[in-house]
Amino acid sequence: MNDTKSMIKNALILFAITLVAGVLLGIVYQVTKEPIAYQNKLAQDKANQSVFAAASTFDDVATDESGALAAVTDFTGVTIESVKEAKDASGSVLGYVIQVKSKGYGDFITYTVGITNEGNVNGISIISIAETPGLGMNAEKVVVPQFVDKAATVFGVAKNGQVTDPNTQIEAISGATITSKAVTNGVNAAVTYFNNVLKGGQ
Repeated sequence: MNDTKSMIKNALILFAITLVAGVLLGIVYQVTKEPIAYQNKLAQDKANQSVFAAASTFDDVATDESGALAAVTDFTGVTIESVKEAKDASGSVLGYVIQVKSKGYGDFITYTVGITNEGNVNGISIISIAETPGLGMNAEKVVVPQFVDKAATVFGVAKNGQVTDPNTQIEAISGATITSKAVTNGVNAAVTYFNNVLKGGQ
């Protein structure tokens, strides 16, 4: 009898602890939800402006799901997250900001790709990355600068200083070829989507 009472008592105590913990987690989530969303928006806004400095506003564009699927078919681990029109102060469309997510060595890498109406890649800007410190995490300083002011074409990745055409090849990060290819594949998917859907719709 005492064992039964003890089991019931322990079960009630465990239930009470679980209930309180659940309530506290819910409160923490509600308190932090808006600040986190605000910080995420700031990071996205910064990335948009980084790849289209001349733009004043960035307006959402409905993603063509069939076009997005076709764009990433040849690029494993890549998804097109969103598309925005980059507009100047008068409201004229300067080009597009395509946000992509690409599977890296450790986790997904999320970044924006800015492409002008004329078909030039302004650059890319990383929003989130969690690759290997000292290797893949060097993407920001090694890979990102290589995409500035390039014709929107399909890019390849070259290792060990074997770049023969800097207009179409990206020098891989030493010791982090997977990360380099992940970023490049995402850019290629964005370029494909631009050429097949956005540019075709103009």
